[in-house]
Amino acid sequence: MGRASGPLAGIAGPEARLSARADFTGKVEPSTISINREPAMPDGGLLGLLLLGFGLGLTHAFDADHIMAVTSLASRESGWRRTLRFCGAWAVGHGLTLLTVGLIALVLGWHLPEALYGTAERLVGVVLVALGLWVWWDLWRRRVHLRSHRHGNVTHVHLVEGHGGRHRRWADHSPVFVGVLHGLAGAAPLMALLPSIQAGSAWLGLAYLLVFSVGVLVSMAGFGVAFGTLQDWVARRGSGLMNGLRFVVGGLAIGLGGLWLAGVA
Repeated sequence: MGRASGPLAGIAGPEARLSARADFTGKVEPSTISINREPAMPDGGLLGLLLLGFGLGLTHAFDADHIMAVTSLASRESGWRRTLRFCGAWAVGHGLTLLTVGLIALVLGWHLPEALYGTAERLVGVVLVALGLWVWWDLWRRRVHLRSHRHGNVTHVHLVEGHGGRHRRWADHSPVFVGVLHGLAGAAPLMALLPSIQAGSAWLGLAYLLVFSVGVLVSMAGFGVAFGTLQDWVARRGSGLMNGLRFVVGGLAIGLGGLWLAGVA
């Protein structure tokens, strides 16, 4: 008896194997019938697998393209709370995408086309370049300029910074969409590992993706607090230094995006 077919095909789990020996009359000898079962994954193995997923999620968050994208988005204003919110939004978009792709593959048995993953991978480079250019453009748009007005015979001159509520709303929501793109771009290699991870249960595969995403969220939260604190320190030392930091961040994002598109990064 071979592996099960139909909805059970490809599931690695307890499998019964039947062996029998027939004599020359064609009769089966009952004494030679044996059933061998593969042992189920022990609880310790399951815990180790989930801890592995969590640990890989912790390190996955620090991929250069992830950090550069979130840094570009969060560099608009200082404050660790705002940066933490941006990093959390990115991680939620990333994790929901992985869980959605996993649900489609493991529960429904559908497989997204490889071309979709490849397109998302290339778009990561485009988005990095776009984010870097956006940081530079936002620096120019919000440049400090002089505005004068008169009170009778007296003329006053003030330093005024440009504003844009619509652009701020876009910036506040963009981390989720960038996280979705990163999640889709990184889903292909993770999906390739799931058949050996799920060990007979689609829900175990989804649990692995969940703890992996939680690991990503934890790392991103830590990075958000650290980078936000750095921004606060820089901002207290003058707007010029803060703008310089943003200029460098934009340049690094453009550079990494260019290398990504060239296939170097």
